[in-house]
Amino acid sequence: MAKLGIKEKYHAMTRDLMWDPQNYDKKVVYPLIEKEGIILKDPSRWEDPFRMAYNQYVKIQSEKDGIYHSVRNAFEANDGHAKVVDSRWYEGVKLFAVNVQPGEYQAHRLMAYIGRHIPIEAIRFATFNQAIDELRHAQIEIKHYAHMSKQMDGLHNIPRTSQNLWVNTVVKSFFDDAMTAGPFEALIAISFSFEYVFTNILFLPFASSAGAVGDENFAAVGKTVQSDESRHMALGMAALKMLLEEDERNVPIIQGWLDKWYWRAYRMFCVLAALVDYYPRIRPISWKQAFETYIEEQVFNGLFKDLKKYGIRLPKFAQDSIKEKETYSHSVMRLLDQYKVANPYRVFTLQPDDYEWLSKEYPMFEQHYASFFHNNDEDIHANSHPGLPAVCSVCQVPAEFPNPDNMLELLTQYSEYKGKTYMTCSPGCKHIFDNEPEKYSQFWWPAEAYLGGEFGEDPIAGMFKYTGLTPEETGEHYTSRDHARWLEHRRHLGLDKIYF
Repeated sequence: MAKLGIKEKYHAMTRDLMWDPQNYDKKVVYPLIEKEGIILKDPSRWEDPFRMAYNQYVKIQSEKDGIYHSVRNAFEANDGHAKVVDSRWYEGVKLFAVNVQPGEYQAHRLMAYIGRHIPIEAIRFATFNQAIDELRHAQIEIKHYAHMSKQMDGLHNIPRTSQNLWVNTVVKSFFDDAMTAGPFEALIAISFSFEYVFTNILFLPFASSAGAVGDENFAAVGKTVQSDESRHMALGMAALKMLLEEDERNVPIIQGWLDKWYWRAYRMFCVLAALVDYYPRIRPISWKQAFETYIEEQVFNGLFKDLKKYGIRLPKFAQDSIKEKETYSHSVMRLLDQYKVANPYRVFTLQPDDYEWLSKEYPMFEQHYASFFHNNDEDIHANSHPGLPAVCSVCQVPAEFPNPDNMLELLTQYSEYKGKTYMTCSPGCKHIFDNEPEKYSQFWWPAEAYLGGEFGEDPIAGMFKYTGLTPEETGEHYTSRDHARWLEHRRHLGLDKIYF
């Protein structure tokens, strides 16, 4: 028998393994396959671009786990936490933790959902591997946060915090939206818009910041997670092209999904802009630079030029996101500061070098944002808002973004549906709401629970109980017990204090 080549071996190991429901109506077994209007002529020709068999997958992942855990063990054993240049960095890691880790777990469920409802063997095998990837990422991140919880507030009750924290509705709404869409739309949402378009800007800039400030543990988390993303990105690109090539009638459907899910993912990742620009004391890259590199150059000027031959244009609100790159991180950080009493991660008084860097990187900062943050110099609660913000009916982000064309007005939009007014944060989210009002009119708004008395007679105390936090775990970092413990740890190790 002739020895099989790589392609033939992969095909033999991953094909003809599906159950053929000869005694059942295939439409009953796969009830969603025709619901979205997607036309499939010969999906069997589609291949997972990596052609990775399961035994290869396990071997590679095992080696990567071994490398990561070696770095993590060394970091923990050598008091790496105390050696970062400024402890405020860990407030950003908390912010990353309570948003990204639940998203990783939700992504594994979403990939399982896609594999269950799309009877194409190559897609099923690829989504099976990716589902395991997402669980691996969630477990690695939980392991990281478990160590952090020994040193830092805010992470001692991740199950409750992840479930009930108001800001987590941003991530949950994205994945709930995808899980309640059809399987092909869900595939575009996660494999294309989430993985291909935004995965680089999610992990690479913040991991670079981790290396710059001395957090080798988180840098290793970013590297081992990002090493899987190349496969996820390839799946997204291959799946998109497969659907476009199957039938030209798929093109307008796909375009609508790209319009929607680009903006959904862009808004979901808004907090990353603040993480990159504000939380590291040493910044290897700005949000604006990262957006220009990973979104404008790689996606808009690269990928979408290749998709033009299929009749695909840029996402509908791509230009709005380009305009916002000058203001995005500052707007988000301002929101985090205003509602710091409701978060498990603290904000902080900006230092002189922060103002210098921000003013240099963003010409608009001095005129439109510096005075806001200077309010904290004398009174850290000068900008604090009691309670919870009014949020967008679609993305769940507070609807308080300025119009980059006129900084004196907000982008906030309004829609009417069944006699009720719904607020959205931008034209992009209004467009999404107006296309599917029945879906988004059912959203849960934490502020309604707050105002409706669901937190009891003392809503502030009720909110802390609901989120699993205490008042001492919120507020400002440099006056917190976390910062005091970090300084004491450094003194105990004989390390010189670098920053206040």
